[in-house]
Amino acid sequence: MRVASVKEFYENLKAKRQEKGISLEDIYERTRIPRHYLQAIEAGEMDKLPRGYERIYLRRYSREIGLDPDEVIHDYDLLTGRLTPSPEETASLSPGENPPPISETSPTRSSPTGNMRRVVERLNLDRIHKVFWITLAVLTISVAGYMTYQQYIFEEKSRKIEVKEISISELIEDLQAQDSLLTPQLSDNTVLRSEQRPQFTVELRALERTWVREIRDQKDTTEYILPVGLKRSIEAVDQVKFVLGRADGVEIWLNGKNLGTMGEADQVVLSLVLNRDGIVDKRLKKVTRPPTTRSDTASASPAPGDSLR
Repeated sequence: MRVASVKEFYENLKAKRQEKGISLEDIYERTRIPRHYLQAIEAGEMDKLPRGYERIYLRRYSREIGLDPDEVIHDYDLLTGRLTPSPEETASLSPGENPPPISETSPTRSSPTGNMRRVVERLNLDRIHKVFWITLAVLTISVAGYMTYQQYIFEEKSRKIEVKEISISELIEDLQAQDSLLTPQLSDNTVLRSEQRPQFTVELRALERTWVREIRDQKDTTEYILPVGLKRSIEAVDQVKFVLGRADGVEIWLNGKNLGTMGEADQVVLSLVLNRDGIVDKRLKKVTRPPTTRSDTASASPAPGDSLR
């Protein structure tokens, strides 16, 4: 597009748009250039455009109406005095017309600012905008997918971990089987004194060889095996808690009062809590024991763990 005057330049732009059947609304929808800026371009009122954006908007406008943006910008620069016309361009002017004025302040060589402006003008801002949002969407989906995958892996690993439920009675059996070998066996009658003034006394009298876990005043824990016939006296301030491998293996005395055994031969004592007033808590569990043979009964030293199997 070669023109001889500024007025003809802008009139040709508008005529080209109308010839293509393109409305300003169509250009706005595709470029998002405000409508009043598009009207200012066609009216030749470039001073109404934001400073520094005249060439950018003009380039995008010319592309939308089917013109070569580089050629349009070249003509615009000639008409505004940014460029000096070549001899061929001067000769192509109509007779009697003067060439466009040459700005005395026009630089003879490109400045860094001018180069940067030309780079910005050549950028397709619509494409950059679309690429940005597409990239952001892809990253968001990727992060969400990765987190979902990690959650799936975690749940799969959790399913593979089988938790075996162990009953309290089984736990006591295991403890007694181990402690029969490792826990010391009392050989004499013992008295456990309290450092503070005792409030009550508990006495254990073994009727059967029994594994005992003893917790005095919620802090002193002791485990031992009480052989038949031995006694153990415990002084306490607050309470005494016992776990017994045989409910019928120990006779309990509280402050000289016989409370008897805590259960039957086929039971274990999961928890027995005593204070000076009596029994606070008692929990028993029935277990299955193998039948006792005559040889077992006659044995002078029962095998470890016979009290609970």
